[in-house]
Amino acid sequence: MSNQGAARTAPPSVMSPPPFRRWILALVAVAALFVAAVSFRGAVTWYERPFAGLLVDPEGVVSSLALPSWQGMQQGLRYPDRLIEIDGVPVRPPAGPRPASVWDQATDPHPATAWDRAIEDAAREGRPNVRARFATSEGEREVTLDVRRFDPRAWWLYAGAPMFIASLYIMAALTAVTASPDGKLARAFAKLALAAALFLLTLFDYHTSRSLVHLFLVAYACVPMAFFVLPLRLPDDVPQLARWPFIPRLADLGGALLAAGMLALFATGRTTVVLRDVCAILFGISLLFFAASVLLRFLWARDRRRHTMRVLFLAMVPPHLVLGLACFSVMLGLPQFTLWFAIPALALTPLSTLFAFIRYDLWGSRALLSRPLTRMLIAAAMLTFTITLVTASAPLAGLTAIGTLKVAAPAALLGAGLVAFALRTGDRTLFPAHAEYRPTIEQLSEELTEISDPDDVAGAVERTVRRWLACEKVAFRRVDPERDEDSLDGAESSGQRAILSRPSLHAGGDLVFTVSFDGRPLGVIEVGPKAGGALFTSEDIGLLRTIGNLAAIAMAHALSYAELEQRRREQAAAWRDERVALIETMAAEISHEVRYPINFFRSIFQRGPGAQHLDAEEVEIGCEEVERLERLVMGLRRMTHRRLERRPCPLHELVNKAEMLLRDQLGERHIDLRTDGPTHLHCDADQMMQVLVNLLSNGLEATGSQGDVGVLWSATAAGAELIVWDTGPGIVGDPARIFAPWYTTKPRGTGLGLAITHRLVRAHGWSIGPERRDGRTLFVISIPATDVTSDVIDAAKRAEIPEEEVA
Repeated sequence: MSNQGAARTAPPSVMSPPPFRRWILALVAVAALFVAAVSFRGAVTWYERPFAGLLVDPEGVVSSLALPSWQGMQQGLRYPDRLIEIDGVPVRPPAGPRPASVWDQATDPHPATAWDRAIEDAAREGRPNVRARFATSEGEREVTLDVRRFDPRAWWLYAGAPMFIASLYIMAALTAVTASPDGKLARAFAKLALAAALFLLTLFDYHTSRSLVHLFLVAYACVPMAFFVLPLRLPDDVPQLARWPFIPRLADLGGALLAAGMLALFATGRTTVVLRDVCAILFGISLLFFAASVLLRFLWARDRRRHTMRVLFLAMVPPHLVLGLACFSVMLGLPQFTLWFAIPALALTPLSTLFAFIRYDLWGSRALLSRPLTRMLIAAAMLTFTITLVTASAPLAGLTAIGTLKVAAPAALLGAGLVAFALRTGDRTLFPAHAEYRPTIEQLSEELTEISDPDDVAGAVERTVRRWLACEKVAFRRVDPERDEDSLDGAESSGQRAILSRPSLHAGGDLVFTVSFDGRPLGVIEVGPKAGGALFTSEDIGLLRTIGNLAAIAMAHALSYAELEQRRREQAAAWRDERVALIETMAAEISHEVRYPINFFRSIFQRGPGAQHLDAEEVEIGCEEVERLERLVMGLRRMTHRRLERRPCPLHELVNKAEMLLRDQLGERHIDLRTDGPTHLHCDADQMMQVLVNLLSNGLEATGSQGDVGVLWSATAAGAELIVWDTGPGIVGDPARIFAPWYTTKPRGTGLGLAITHRLVRAHGWSIGPERRDGRTLFVISIPATDVTSDVIDAAKRAEIPEEEVA
């Protein structure tokens, strides 16, 4: 994140570490190149150099690098046999003070220096062999060794291949710390890769040129420790590292102490054989530990992590297992045929790690994969491989490898440059679509995002094609699949969302594509012929297909937008119709409710001249009806659902008022009210009055002039039931639609009475349902206990408890 007031930061560059780490990477790269150059220079001098059938290290100890065909091996010389005398000249034993330079020719020669000088003298003088005396485990032995040329096969096995593998390790290490400079796994791998690269670069030098002895001893001590730590972090930390985080530091300390011990012994002229044996044992154990750890972590891995571990297991376990067995075979003096498999197979480790990084983001870098950088690395690896292969094959043609290398290296570099230049020139000249692919697609995408009209999509596609493809005709024609069946010859059925059909070549050299989306043809692109009659290329087809796919998506989007706009207009019209219907419904509902107080007042006004006296109850009901009408009008002005105003209401008062309002329909009859206890309930009095009047009015209409209606109140364990009944014939029509608005079976009915009743009952949180019992039609309203006084509920509970339990 940037600080406040800072300029906007640019997007992070691909695999770019923080600035302070770039200097570290640069120093590591320069140091690696320097060591590689020194090692390579010394190794080149040993190609077909005079050789006496074995190699010795700086202390005059027989090297473990040997082939079964070498004369020294055939005569039974093995590590750690030590050189004592060469051509009758004793060599200085390793014990004692060492001069300032191990390779100082003016002093008494060291064993390795004396060995090299004697072989060179014999070759120069034309002597066929040298005589040497060695101290072995069985005593001193004197052998005669023939002087020959160093075997090119051995040079490639012990010098060429390790240096090539070292270059892969260096590349993998730099990639790891560049991609994830702060990642623990990336650091652990980079540490191992650099130590392994240093070991491989100095391995042949330690037994031949001996110019990098100190670096070899340091790498020899550090590599095993790195192999112990890496599997603990691959691909993530084992739980033990969280418990004991000092394990990696302890391993580094152990490697540093071993390296310091060997350097001190070498500097004082004492032998390092014992500590080197310790390093060799640790080397073999660490390789086997590495292989076993990766195997176990692979077996325990699950899901996506198992895919990553499978790649690491297949690429890392076999070479490390073989190399570990090879280390023990060398220490035990067994045949070293495993080296033929272990050293080449070791190259799989950096390659597999790079693949796992790219394929599974092994180091958790979340970096972007750079195509140019990846191509550069692949080209460099292939260039190195080509030079190595040509140089290694030179002896088979009777040529010297050094001379071939001097010619192959610059020729390969020049050839790589010419190939890259020729490819770019060919792309610009013959395949302009390849060079214009990215800007063309980006420009078209930006233009299409602002288009919502199908005709504008066609115009954008035509303009885009004309910008990079010089053709006599470019046309995008919309089609209707029902009317333009003949123009869809090239259409393909596909499960893809957007598809451009294979081009069909029409008369005159035109290319015709059918643009489809979700199996629906949307248009046809016609292109051609090219200016001057030039041939269409595969890149042209590829870019046209991409443009067609974008056009299909844009066209489908435009059509969907048009359809959505049409639906929006229809929805707006439906909303207006709905509002009109709502107003009509409300008007009908109000007219339906107003008729009861109107009938009440009409019955009063229609009395004869001698009966003008109004009693107190009639006056009170008239006032209440006027107030209810006023509240109804106020609710109409708000155009919203009126909030319930609950208060305790006695049921008999509600029934009495309903009876007064329904006096004209009742005539001489009365409403039969039966209760089984106190009948107070919490409700909105106005709405409860509407419910009772609607239900009783429907019952009176169903029974005619001879039937009865009534109200029954009964307590239940859950609350109470309010039942309005009548003796009519029952429900006629569809019972499922009885509460639907405007549904009625009466010739002059409105279908709103029961609908209003149902809405008001649900507004209270109650439920209502019709039933038919004992020749009566019942509307049962279930009222919860929260809206019924507690004494009613207690009476119901007492009614359900057996008398003996109460006693």
